[in-house]
Parts: sequence; C-alpha cells; structure tokens
Amino acid sequence: MTDTDKQLLAELDYSIISVDTFLKRFSVDITKDKEFVKKEIRAAIEDANPDEIQMTLSLIWLSGNASEYIDILNELLIDPNHISHQRVARELQELASPTTISFVRKALESNFDYLEYTYSDSDALAKWFSWILISIGTTEAIDLMKEYCNSANEGIRNEMLYRLAKISS
Repeated sequence: MTDTDKQLLAELDYSIISVDTFLKRFSVDITKDKEFVKKEIRAAIEDANPDEIQMTLSLIWLSGNASEYIDILNELLIDPNHISHQRVARELQELASPTTISFVRKALESNFDYLEYTYSDSDALAKWFSWILISIGTTEAIDLMKEYCNSANEGIRNEMLYRLAKISS
C-alpha cells in the first residue's frame, strides 16, 4: 500500500472524503482485487502492528464483500493486536461459516484476556460468541455452546445457558 493510499484511508476515517472518492482515488480496485487486500492484511498481522491491522482491516469493509475474507476474519477474532473484535464478531455472525467454530472455541478458552480493552464483563463478551454460534447453527456449534454451559467462567456459562434456552423454547 502506498503512502497516498494510507493518507486516503486516514482521510476517509476522519470523514474528509467519501467512500466513493476513496474508491476512485485508491491505487487498487479493492472491490475486485481480493489478493491485494489479503496481502496487506496478512503483512499487518505478521508484523503484529495494531495500527496497520486497524488500517488494513478497513479494506475488508470497504471491499463490499467480507465473505471473501472469512479466513482472515476468523484469525482476527482471536488476534490481540487490534481493537475491532466486536465488529469482526458481528461480521462473522452474519457470515455464519462453520470454519469460525474453532476460533470461537479459542476465544472462549482465553477467558477474553485479549479483550480487556473493551472494559466489558464476560457476560457481554460471551454474547458476541454465542450469537456467532447460534447463527452458524450446526450441531458442532450447538455442542460447543453446551460444552461451555459448564464453564468455570460465570459470564460464559450464563450466556451459553441463556442462548441455548432461547433456541429451545
């Protein structure tokens, strides 16, 4: 990504330019070149650079087709080096891919240590993940929820019990 591209992302972030202007001026057509987007995000993840991850993550939202990036969004769900976990979780909920289940398991196993920046309690955080699992809706997803109904973490346990009760009624 060029310095001009980074400047455009900053201007878009501060509402100096519109999305249309950004897409016209950006050096690559990110709505068509998913390999460019993946390469930029992967480089940021490998560098563990929070600012770069945040910046390149916006390329996914701007591409207009997040389903092309489920693999990266899964990784970012548990990557501690950014502050967009809630948005990533919401997108994965909408995409409802069974490939996300193992990443939700890792998030639940972490007791949300990497999400401390949200200042949310475990009940609220567990809700993000229960919604993802309910959206996926497979036997494996439901079984994971059942497994965490016995979690030592009260917030996780309560949320999984609550969400399972909602689908049972």
